[in-house]
Amino acid sequence: MTGRVPDSPPQVRAAGPGDGRAIGALATRAWRAAYARVLAPDVLDSMDPIEQAADWRTYLSDLPATDRVWVIGPPVEVWGFARTGPCPDADAPAGAGEVHGLYLEPARIGTGLGRELFAHAAADLEIRHEVVCVWHFAANDGAGRFYERAGFALDGASRPSSFGVVEVRRSRRRAA
Repeated sequence: MTGRVPDSPPQVRAAGPGDGRAIGALATRAWRAAYARVLAPDVLDSMDPIEQAADWRTYLSDLPATDRVWVIGPPVEVWGFARTGPCPDADAPAGAGEVHGLYLEPARIGTGLGRELFAHAAADLEIRHEVVCVWHFAANDGAGRFYERAGFALDGASRPSSFGVVEVRRSRRRAA
C-alpha cells in the first residue's frame, strides 16, 4: 500500500553547508521584496542568487564558533533564516549579541514563521549575552514594528549603511 507522507510541520534548525543554495536564493528574493521601496533598484538588481549561494555555502562551511545560522521550514526546505553572533558595535554594552539578519520567503510573511524564527534566534543569543541588538533600515517601518512587538526598543544608535540609507539599532536586555 502506498500512501502520501504527511507534510512535515515547519521547525527551526541549525543551518549547514548544504543549505547555502537555498539561503542564497531566499536572500535574493527576500531583499528584493523587503527593500524595493528602501534601496536603489540597481542595488537589488545586482544581487545574484548563485553568488549568494556560494557565499553562504562558504560561510556555513567555516562558521565561526560564536555565530549561528538558523533556518525554518520542513526538514529539507528553507522558508526563512536568521544569522546571529556577537555585536561588533563599540558603543553597545560589552558582550552584547546581535541578530545580524532575519529573512523570510515573501509569501510567508504574516504567517507567524518570522516571529517563531526570531524568537528562537534571540533566545539562543540570550543564553550567551545579556543584551541582544538588531539593526534595520530606518525607512523599513514594518521591520521596526516587528522588532518593537518582540520587545526591542530603539537605543539611540544610528549609522549610514553601505547602501546609502540610514540604519537604526534596537536592543533588549535578557529577562532576569
